[in-house]
This record gives sequence, structure tokens and C-alpha cells, in this order.
Amino acid sequence: MNTQEPSAIARDVERGKRAVEGLFEIIYGPAEGLARLDEFVAEDYVQHNPNLAQGREGLREFFTHILSLPPSERLDSSKTVTVNLVAERDLGLRHEIRTDGVLFDLFRVKDGLLQEHW
Repeated sequence: MNTQEPSAIARDVERGKRAVEGLFEIIYGPAEGLARLDEFVAEDYVQHNPNLAQGREGLREFFTHILSLPPSERLDSSKTVTVNLVAERDLGLRHEIRTDGVLFDLFRVKDGLLQEHW
């Protein structure tokens, strides 16, 4: 049972939303944005994608590679139609409708940092 005051829970939810949004600013932005990864992702980040390494540094390695690709081979934000961000307690769901499909990313957040991704 969570004993936090409703206002504290609301602040935590908003911090979680900002962390999710911050990560996607990095994903869709220039490679220099990777310098901000520590602001949004916990050091012991858990990644449930078996093709990626664990931890913040595993995520940094992955995005270093992705962001070094030519723009034509990267995830293109111009194909984004709309983004929905839903947060409840320690979970944040990002739903992106694109001209070429749909993306869903679910995160667990603690203390304003992304802790886990499905």
C-alpha cells in the first residue's frame, strides 16, 4: 500500500512523464543529446529486449550506434502522427501512432528515473 500523499504521487507521476519524454527527445534528436541520458535513466536500468545490454551504459551503447546511422536508417520523428503518454503510480506508457505503424513503450519509474523498459 502506498502511503504517499496524493500530491506527492502526482508529482512522482509528472516526474516519470518528463523522464519518458526526455528519453524520446534523445532518441529523436542529435547524437549530442546522449550526454543527457543520465538525467532520465537509472544506472541499473533493466531492459527486457533480449537484443540490448542491461543498464544505463547498455542503453547508451545502443543509442550511440543508432544515432550514428544515417538519418534514413534511424527512427524518423516526421512519421509521428500523435503521441499519448499515460502514467499511473510508477508506470509510464508511451503510445506513438505513426504513418508506418504503432509503437508502445512501457517503463517503470522511480525517483524520476526510468528503471525498467518493456
